[in-house]
Amino acid sequence: MRFLADEMLKKTARWLRLIGFDTLYLEKLSDAAVLEKALMEERVLLTRDEELAKQAGKLGAAVLLLPQQGIVEDLGKILSAYGLTPAFPEKTRCPECNGALLDVKLEEIEGEVPEGSRESSKRFWKCSSCGKVYWEGAHWKNIKRLLDQIDEHVPEAKGQNVA
Repeated sequence: MRFLADEMLKKTARWLRLIGFDTLYLEKLSDAAVLEKALMEERVLLTRDEELAKQAGKLGAAVLLLPQQGIVEDLGKILSAYGLTPAFPEKTRCPECNGALLDVKLEEIEGEVPEGSRESSKRFWKCSSCGKVYWEGAHWKNIKRLLDQIDEHVPEAKGQNVA
């Protein structure tokens, strides 16, 4: 499942990447350019813009209109609509650029990880596209907490991983 988030959904796009879904985020493009990209790359268009959603539907693009709510509700609606389950951290993508994250050994990224994190983290990843390095840090608990909140809102999406 591949998504394209319009400029109103930057936070949603970042979270979709974190939980394992290929998600482009486009800003400062016309509606026509966004629609063209969604159609060309066969991505589900995610938007809050009702007019854009109508245009997408008329052109035969897959589209999901998200109401103005919070990130838990956004992700819950997306996961529920497509029967998806988060794949964190197994398939996490770079939240910055959408690149694939590669498991790396600490020795390969020695100078890029703070000393405290080198000692406390068990796993490390490096983006295959932008080169940013990630590890199990303090934010790990926040990610898991948000995933638990999504599970509470969308219990029917559990166990249906198609990512």
